[in-house]
This record gives sequence, C-alpha cells and structure tokens, in this order.
Amino acid sequence: MPHTSDHPSTSARRRRTPDERREEIVEAATAVVAEVGYANATLTEITRRAGVSKGLLWHYFSDRDEVMQHAVGHLAGRLRAALVSDVDVSAPVPDVVRAVFARTALFTRTHRQELRALDEIVHNLRTSEGRRRVTLLDYEDVYADHVALLGRGQRDGTIRAGDLRTFAVGYQALIDGMIAHLQAHPDADPLTYADGVAELFLHGAASR
Repeated sequence: MPHTSDHPSTSARRRRTPDERREEIVEAATAVVAEVGYANATLTEITRRAGVSKGLLWHYFSDRDEVMQHAVGHLAGRLRAALVSDVDVSAPVPDVVRAVFARTALFTRTHRQELRALDEIVHNLRTSEGRRRVTLLDYEDVYADHVALLGRGQRDGTIRAGDLRTFAVGYQALIDGMIAHLQAHPDADPLTYADGVAELFLHGAASR
C-alpha cells in the first residue's frame, strides 16, 4: 500500500508572490501598531506576526520606516475603497457630501484599528531631520477627488461659485476634525455628529 501523508506536498503549496509577501508584512505592521502603538511596534513583533524572518523582510523593505510608509498608503487605500463602495458618487453632490460624512463617521466605530494605526504612523513617522514624512502634500489625490465632485456641483448649480481648491481643503479639514472628535468621544453618536458637520459645510458651500 503506498505511503500517504497528512501534510500537503511542497509542490502542492503555492508560493506567495512578492506583492503578497509585502502585503502580509504591511498587514502585520498595521495590526501591531494598532495594538501597541508606533513606538512599540518592533520589527521582531511585525515579522513574528507576518510569519516571516527578518532576512526575508529586508528582501522586500529597506528598513522599518519603509514598512510604515507602505502601511500608510495601504491603509488610506483600503479606507477609500470601503468608502467608495458604500457611497453612490453619481447622486446629487449635496447627497454625496452627506453620505461621505456619514460613512466616514461610522468608520470610527467599524474601522477603529485601521484609523488608529494610520493616525499613529502619520504623526510619528519622521525623516532623519525629525520632520514628518506624511504631510498635507500627500493629500493632493484626495483634494483632486474633492475638486472633481464639487466642480460637478458647481456645474449643476448645487454648489455655489467659488474657488474649488478652497472648498476641497475645507471639506477635508472638516472630515479630519470629525474623525478626531469621534475617536476622542466614543460615546458620541457618529451619524448625528456627521449630519451636523455636513450641514455646516453645505451651509457655506451650497448654492442659495
């Protein structure tokens, strides 16, 4: 009778691609930062969580800072994808604005780990001169999306005339402030707060 094994053969195991390995390491870094904070997120714990050796990590990333830099992009992309999947961006612009505020407010309850990790990395990742690596310049893609949305509102008459860049920056500032407030006040009702902030923005930006 031929010998059989309970373990899958080496040939049956699919080797992970470099992109999959990088994602696993970044996911591990995100989880560790969310749990113990940026300062305590050691490479030893990140590699242990990812199930890789430090030698393999160095194959994909030059240092801890590069891991964290990739984590920022990964987290921001994940949150934006989740937001877009739940918001009908073809709806009238004021409705989209209200929906974005509401969905983002709910993220402070449904995506706490991701938001905490993103906040920790953004505020602690520094250059060799001690400056923050992630700055307002990294918002350019976000501002561009806001300008496109609010520009559509100007064209259909639901958003008043004005400088779109100014509107976009103010819009994002209110979103960021709302997130910070709701994170600091876990007992607050996110939807009620989001509705108030959305109306504040629209009172200034909506066509009257």
